[in-house]
Amino acid sequence: MQYKLGLIGENISYTLSPLVHNAIFRYCGIDATFEVFDVPHGDFVKTAEYLKKNLDGFNVTKPYKTEIIPLLDADESGCGAVNTVKCGDKAVGYNTDGFGFIKSFTENLPPHCGRKVLILGAGGAAREVVKGLKESGFDVYVHNRTRSKRDAIVADFGVKPFVGEITDTVVNCTSFGLRDGENPAAFLPFFPKYAFDLIYNPRETDFLKWAKSGGAVIGNGTDLLIYQAVKSDSIILGLKFTEVDYENIRTDIEELLYKKER
Repeated sequence: MQYKLGLIGENISYTLSPLVHNAIFRYCGIDATFEVFDVPHGDFVKTAEYLKKNLDGFNVTKPYKTEIIPLLDADESGCGAVNTVKCGDKAVGYNTDGFGFIKSFTENLPPHCGRKVLILGAGGAAREVVKGLKESGFDVYVHNRTRSKRDAIVADFGVKPFVGEITDTVVNCTSFGLRDGENPAAFLPFFPKYAFDLIYNPRETDFLKWAKSGGAVIGNGTDLLIYQAVKSDSIILGLKFTEVDYENIRTDIEELLYKKER
């Protein structure tokens, strides 16, 4: 039996998801395909309905992680943002980004780094990150250009609005930084000890370069992408992975990315 999976988003030609998921399929010895559906906003509902009927499951990325929810039979994300949909008799939404973020974030967390974390952004990605950090015991602050969105995420998760506090860590959950010259933290009067960018392409954004220039340890979204994909495929395909599996898959994909970049 061949499984069919995919990804829906907008302006995502840069995505590495096919490379990542195909590597997972090979590792597991599974016959499966993975297709990218890069669709404009006007075609989102029609395409999502098609995917629900014709795929075993699919991932959801910007800007549709919240817009997909009304189209589902159930939402098990727990954060109001869905990145994984398992299809079948019912289309059920899940979120694996929070898992992928916390796993990759804590693996790179510098020793003796404090617990105060500033989140830049208040969209679907930020909701996943805030939930994971809050549940892991971090002291979370949120900054967003649109105050109403910031206030909504603050209220939903019981975290704090950023009003100028010095934090140990800054996490970029926006897409501002995909292009050269974009640094969402340029307004900050301090350098963090640890800077994490959910963006994985480019691997070192201007935000991370800025943070590194101030002595920060930096991390990007590559391992997050890998870990959330493994978790997503475990949900859609009913697979179980050990920590050894996660490490082996991460190593395999890192080698593929290294060859791709050379």
